[in-house]
Parts: sequence; C-alpha cells; structure tokens
Amino acid sequence: MRLPGDQAGARRNRRRAVAFVAVMSVIRLLSVRLALVVLIAAGVMSSAPERAQAQDCEYGAFGCGHAEQHHQYLDWQPRTGKGSCCNGDDCRPVKARSEDDGSWSVWIPEFRQWVPVPAFAVGEPDRFGDGRSHVCSTKPMLTVPVFHIFCFSPTGSKS
Repeated sequence: MRLPGDQAGARRNRRRAVAFVAVMSVIRLLSVRLALVVLIAAGVMSSAPERAQAQDCEYGAFGCGHAEQHHQYLDWQPRTGKGSCCNGDDCRPVKARSEDDGSWSVWIPEFRQWVPVPAFAVGEPDRFGDGRSHVCSTKPMLTVPVFHIFCFSPTGSKS
C-alpha cells in the first residue's frame, strides 16, 4: 500500500525523468547543429585562401602565387647549396627592378616600398622559365623589424 507522499514523490521523479530526456534531446539537437556549423565554417575557411590568392591578393604579397609553383620552389636551393629556399609558403613571384649599381630590389606590398636584395641571395635569372622574378623571404610584418630575403631569381631581362 502506497502512502500519498510516495505517490507524489513518484510523480515528481517521473517528471524529472521526462524533463531530463527532453533536455538531453535538445542538447543532442544543438550539438548536431553546432557540428554542422563548424564543418561548414571549416569548408569556407579552407577554400577562402585559395580564392583570395587567385583573385584578391596583390602581386608580390606574401603567399600570393606560391601554390602555383610550390613544387618548383621546394627544389630551390640557395647559392650556398645548403638547405632549401622554401619553407612551405614563403616563396612567390614579385615585381623586381635592377638598380643603377647592378643590384636588385623587390617590391614588398606589405611595406609599400622597394627592398634591396642582398647579393648572396641573387641566383640564376628566370629560374622558373616564366619571365617573372621570384623571391623567398621571411613574412613581411610591420610589427617585426627584421626582414630577410633568402633566395631571389631575377627576370631573364633586367627590368
């Protein structure tokens, strides 16, 4: 024989169980939706750099044009013959000019200025056979005062 208090307690426990199941269903539904949002966002973000490089990047900007010739950049070695010029994303085609003294400068869009190429970095002209100059360098950042050019290939004609 049940007492009136026991029936109230049983009802309360049933309500709690139903509420718990409802809350868990909502959490499960939100988790699925969150997972979908994360997957969609990851897909958009992973394709965004390719679109930006193909359409929106300024010629000579860090990372701009690297993907098209990455396989060639991997084999590029400095004149010392030690190591590789490429660390995965630091090489790219650039605007270059020959200075009056025979040295070279490259246009670095991030700095909005011509940067002299150190003599040790200058390699064979038109190394990639596309008539463009190419450079491998540290990432240009206004907050970091150090900028290094590791390798440079001028155009076939000094322009």
